[in-house]
Amino acid sequence: MSDEPLRKPPSPTAHAFIPGPPFDESRKPPARVANVNTTSIPAAVELACSAMGHVFNPGDNGYPYMYTRIWPDGWLGFSPYHGAIQLSGRHLDALLAAEDALGVELDEDVIAQHTEATFFSLRAGPLPCNHDTPGGPLTSVDEHSIREAVHGLHALARYRSSDRAVEAAEALIAEIRRFWRADTDWDQVAVKGAYSLPMTARPTFVEGVGRAIGPLTKLFDATGSAAALDVAQDLAAHATDRFFLADGSYDADRLGAHTHSTTCTLSGMALLGSVTDDTGLLERVRVFYANGLRVIRDEVGWVRERHHPNYHPEQGEMNNVGDVIETALILGRYYGDAYYEDAERYLRSQLLPSQVRDLSFMDEAPGGDERRGLRTRLLGLFGFNAVYGHLPLGKNEVTPSIDIVGGATASLCAAFREVAVTSGGVTRINMLFDFESEAVRVESPYTGDDLGITPKVDGDIAVRVPSWADVDAMTVNGQPAGRFMEDGRIRLRRPRVGERVKIGLPLPERNLTIRHQDHDIGARLRGDAVVAMDDLGAGLAYFAPLN
Repeated sequence: MSDEPLRKPPSPTAHAFIPGPPFDESRKPPARVANVNTTSIPAAVELACSAMGHVFNPGDNGYPYMYTRIWPDGWLGFSPYHGAIQLSGRHLDALLAAEDALGVELDEDVIAQHTEATFFSLRAGPLPCNHDTPGGPLTSVDEHSIREAVHGLHALARYRSSDRAVEAAEALIAEIRRFWRADTDWDQVAVKGAYSLPMTARPTFVEGVGRAIGPLTKLFDATGSAAALDVAQDLAAHATDRFFLADGSYDADRLGAHTHSTTCTLSGMALLGSVTDDTGLLERVRVFYANGLRVIRDEVGWVRERHHPNYHPEQGEMNNVGDVIETALILGRYYGDAYYEDAERYLRSQLLPSQVRDLSFMDEAPGGDERRGLRTRLLGLFGFNAVYGHLPLGKNEVTPSIDIVGGATASLCAAFREVAVTSGGVTRINMLFDFESEAVRVESPYTGDDLGITPKVDGDIAVRVPSWADVDAMTVNGQPAGRFMEDGRIRLRRPRVGERVKIGLPLPERNLTIRHQDHDIGARLRGDAVVAMDDLGAGLAYFAPLN
């Protein structure tokens, strides 16, 4: 077997973004946006869930739009390159996770519409397919959407006990076994013969079926599917054999320029390693996190959208940031609190602030549904942001994609579950967000004067202390915090149930240089949250200017 990864022809989706309606390119945006959120995961999730319920295209049988624009005007558009399941698979995964993790109340009509869109894309056979005209038939088998298909089917199986979803997922897994081999790749001729449709294959394994490792692991965890676990492990073995190498290096030619595929395959391998307690796989993830990921990720968690000379180097993607956060949370369980600190910094400094929560600056143009009520409908989106704001330097329009809100929201739900985890009689406070569970109430120092911990059940509590904290300046109910330090955490030994423990935790300010391809960007952090940042004069910035 060759040591080189198998190559595929260039994908027709490599340049998939088509322009929206013409706009006034001379418009200058306001310097900053309002209502930026750096503190509340539930507020972000609730607004995102609202957005995912307002994206259906009446001109496409009610399946979701893909494209959108929020500056300088509002617009929604159909994509001939991304199937309905690309949107609805992610949205089902996110919406149903939000209901389960945060108790978000869902509109079942929205779930039904996303479910219909998901199964429409599976009508030609078990593998997901795309359609290239609104209201038109399926036209191609889409490798890239296998991940999204399993995400959606997993969510319906786990949270709605859908036998139909389980059967569809098992059939899809059987098709991967039927048509894909690590040594020969996809048998595209056989796929076309079986489906009477051509197959759209991505340039690399990582940009294609490798992306499905995570949702296959979720499916196994939810249903016990032996086939899902078997295929996930085979895909992970191929990923570590040829793509995520032992030295942890990053190579866009090897992995593919589409960085979301790299980050979601990485987070999928982390999840598989955690679910199966595969320490070898987790170590491979850790080495790439420490080395290769640094090529595409910056100091506050922003990740570029593509690693290619023809793509804008300041344009990121919030799906990618969410993947990195999910990976860090899993590594934190195995390798220590530095990874939880990364996750909290990336949440507060990048993923949460990047959400669209203000559209007062957006023009509303006349038109049909694609122009209607967008100042409300598009609130809650995530997109292709710069580290400093919605508008990357040098661009004159802001164009999120509707699928990204699903991926980002699912990551926020995963993060919320990890804020405080109770197991074996100990509650571990991993991140310092406002949070409440059956075991504990946490009041964040970012939203109050101190860190408040109120136990609701008997047992110990272990609170992560950030590396930037001055332990000598910290207190626990007025006593020096050093008396309570064990293994780098504040250990509260069976605190009295119902009584608030007050932890004095000053949030110091510090300056940080964010290093990008063409710019060094200055930022000031308070604790792990950005309070000021250079915006390069681009406009629509999240934060106050540094100088």
